[in-house]
Amino acid sequence: MTGYRRFLQASAGALLPLEAALVEGGVASMFPDWPERSRSAAISADLRRLGSAAQSTVSVPPLTSGGMLGTLYVLEGSRLGAKFLLKEVADAADPHISQATRYLSHGAGKRLWQSFLSKLESEEVSDEDEVIEAARAAFAAFERAADRA
Repeated sequence: MTGYRRFLQASAGALLPLEAALVEGGVASMFPDWPERSRSAAISADLRRLGSAAQSTVSVPPLTSGGMLGTLYVLEGSRLGAKFLLKEVADAADPHISQATRYLSHGAGKRLWQSFLSKLESEEVSDEDEVIEAARAAFAAFERAADRA
């Protein structure tokens, strides 16, 4: 259980401040389905089930519209890897672990990645480098959070 809890703590450490920056940047105007995309509540629930709390452990800068696209690229793309982790976690012998899958299963069957890509392709981006830099910064936030978990 310790390994999975640490994974969730590290993920929450970056996810919570990244999602907060998205909200502060106005992500709901760009993605009206934001409440359906946000995973902060799901990861918090899983950590509570495992006897822990979700905490922000890194700081992230405010996001522009390009920054939001780059950040969402990382967050939405992480759902693809979550599918593979979900099977292993759901099959865990410890019921505390096997039932703490809200974060990994969040958005399953909703085509959130595909709809994100459609929006990304249709969005008028004035600075592609800004989008790429924001994606790199989001990945780096997860790395820093993992180092602190």
